[in-house]
Amino acid sequence: MRHVGTRCYSPADPGRPLPDRDERDGMSVDEKTVRRIAHLARIAVTDDEVGPLQGELNAILAFVEQLGAVDVSGVEPMTSVTPMAMKKRADVVTEGGRAADVVANAPETEDNYFLVPKVVE
Repeated sequence: MRHVGTRCYSPADPGRPLPDRDERDGMSVDEKTVRRIAHLARIAVTDDEVGPLQGELNAILAFVEQLGAVDVSGVEPMTSVTPMAMKKRADVVTEGGRAADVVANAPETEDNYFLVPKVVE
């Protein structure tokens, strides 16, 4: 998002300014909401920073609203932008039998269990 003066410009179309809060139908945040978000995020925000942050948050919401207008009816859901197959192991029961290998490097063991010092009295 690019700022020129007090206007925010869309990253999708850098030549077109995003509409002001009053010109939009969708969601927008006010100063009280900006302060609440900053408080929840544990970010110190001065009075001078509230206005610009409000503009940035409203621009983000406007961009999200633009994404909602995109027709994705023929697009399959995906987990990645590049096609890939999930690597899966076979879900089979094995006999295990590797407990001795697992505890081999432990400082102290007993009957294939780790021995640790007592920490709670």
